[in-house]
Amino acid sequence: MTCSRQCGLVSLTTDFGQADPYVGLMKAAIKQHNLRASIIDLCHEVPAHDVAVGAFILSSALGRFPPGTVHVAVVDPGVGSARRLVAVSVADCYWLAPDNGLLTEVLIGRESASVRALEVSALKLAADCQTFHGRDLLAPVAGMLSSGCHEFSSLGPVVDDPVLLSLSDEPQVLWVDRYGNLVTNFRFAAGSHAPSEEVSFAGRKIPLFQTYAQAQVGDLLALVNSYGLLEVAVREGRAADVLELGRGARIEIDHA
Repeated sequence: MTCSRQCGLVSLTTDFGQADPYVGLMKAAIKQHNLRASIIDLCHEVPAHDVAVGAFILSSALGRFPPGTVHVAVVDPGVGSARRLVAVSVADCYWLAPDNGLLTEVLIGRESASVRALEVSALKLAADCQTFHGRDLLAPVAGMLSSGCHEFSSLGPVVDDPVLLSLSDEPQVLWVDRYGNLVTNFRFAAGSHAPSEEVSFAGRKIPLFQTYAQAQVGDLLALVNSYGLLEVAVREGRAADVLELGRGARIEIDHA
């Protein structure tokens, strides 16, 4: 199902960080094509080249933005290679990214998604270099799409085989946030997370609470976080350091 309208809002997700001018240059390129675009920084601290984490971060935007938002994602270790750039219309929004699996969690399970390969020559775009397609190609398309001067269907030919990551069902740490919290891929069954329960996590019994404040300062706790996933934290500390676990760590979870 193609999104019916643009709202003038663009979100950015990258592995650029904030120390270099890359994010600012992308915003300027969007503004070159839509001066009135409103731009939201979803996340620029995706670990460098980590497409899987980028896909997870993007999934947090599903259903959280106004219809017609254009989401731009750049985690692109294959920049300049033969990989495609794609546009997706799904969940009432548009999504622009390299075709390297970055849109996996946006696409999986959504049969109504429409995917197109960006035909940059037809859009009268050309990359100034082969190392910054985010600035030279994706950002301009975001500006065009958010302004309404280009319809989604005009961006390029239909793609039937977008690249999708192989997502593991085994419990593991998906992401370590800036607080050192361990965000896992484990999702509880509806209604199964009473505050009095505990989980066995990586060989340790950890109380399962509803909020961080229910634990004592310095204590480990588990909770269902804002993503709806099991998270292990230390109140006002870093669970990643206490448990010596990081991104990709396979874990054993026992929940009675």
